[in-house]
Amino acid sequence: MNSQKEQFDLDRLKAISIVEVARRLGDSLKREGVIEKTTCPWHKDTRPSLALYHRTDENHCYCFSCRKGGSVIDFVMQHENWSFQETCEWLSREFGISTQPVSYYLPRPKPKKPVKPVEPAYTYIPAEIVDKMVSAENSLCRCLMQFFRPEAVEWVTEEYRIGCYSRFGHDDYTVFPSIDIDGRIYNLKAQHYCTDIASPRFAHSDEGSCLWLGKILSEEGVLPKDALFRPSCLFGEHLLGRYPDSMVALVESPKNALFGALSFPTLIWVATGNKGMLKREVLKPLLHRDVIVIPDRDAIKEWSESIGQMADLANFQISDFCERAAPENEKKFDIADFLVQKLLTL
Repeated sequence: MNSQKEQFDLDRLKAISIVEVARRLGDSLKREGVIEKTTCPWHKDTRPSLALYHRTDENHCYCFSCRKGGSVIDFVMQHENWSFQETCEWLSREFGISTQPVSYYLPRPKPKKPVKPVEPAYTYIPAEIVDKMVSAENSLCRCLMQFFRPEAVEWVTEEYRIGCYSRFGHDDYTVFPSIDIDGRIYNLKAQHYCTDIASPRFAHSDEGSCLWLGKILSEEGVLPKDALFRPSCLFGEHLLGRYPDSMVALVESPKNALFGALSFPTLIWVATGNKGMLKREVLKPLLHRDVIVIPDRDAIKEWSESIGQMADLANFQISDFCERAAPENEKKFDIADFLVQKLLTL
């Protein structure tokens, strides 16, 4: 028996650009946005459906048709119908990555048991606190009632558990609860909106009015003084489990989600809360869903690039609607701005 075998530097092999590997295998690549596509070796592909991702933290492939994919090694093995050994030999030789002999009889180290990270003791908002706040008598719902039937606004208030809160001389702060798909309430965001329909600031939040009620409730002794709150989840995430077959619309702000839900109620509208929360861990509840993404005008480029790196997560479709619909001088323009302008002209 041969007492020697090749030990491959798998970390370096898996880091070889999958795009460059595809080129050396003779594939014709088609660029779509920020990704390259080629025909899928896992099924009989008539047009390129295999996405090749090569970023700093990503180097893999994924097929939108057959839902298969994997690392550079997986791709070459399937592409050429080679064994793991043959694939690693070819990659090492083709890209100049050295191998070294290692004895079959060297003792193998015992695998270490993975250490499960200890989750901090997060505090969740009790549902009864939210139940007491739920009301359409808040500033944003008053704006919505200028255009939509009261019973429709009441419906969306109950669906999203929108609340009302008193602060700084206003008794109609709008409360947006962050409720995850398991029904846990992460936090409560409160904002005050201009209700004067003649004002250019109509349906926009007052500057500096954003409050996080979790902290306030802790300071008031309603919640523990040392309460630790989780980073926010998608606004409206709890509706994903209630409507598992509905197409999802992803926007930036909760206000956009409410305007969208009232205007296009067949979609499930969810919001990240802000531009910077478009992250994989936040979007995980959208796994395998059909999702139309509607960025604000000033976030189209950034969101398109981010979504391009998460195309394996869901069937995302990026819309540039806010770019096309915005007035020329409006740098920040969202779906709610469009709907307000349209509804004011009716």
